[in-house]
Amino acid sequence: MTRYFFHVAGPRGMYMDDNGRHFSNLKGANACAARVASELAQDPNYVGSSVCIVDEWGKELDRVSIGSGWSRW
Repeated sequence: MTRYFFHVAGPRGMYMDDNGRHFSNLKGANACAARVASELAQDPNYVGSSVCIVDEWGKELDRVSIGSGWSRW
């Protein structure tokens, strides 16, 4: 299993996920990022930001926009 981190990037900077979560593939990590983005969209301060999916080697694999559902960059 790979550990994926879910950093939040926005106009105020980057909020780093120091813990991450293990998933067997990127599909599971994308589903988690979508849930995180949906929860953060409830706070207007996060709308327009993105949840960045980063692997355990620091490579950004995908992003999910907060406030507008799934979005690839």
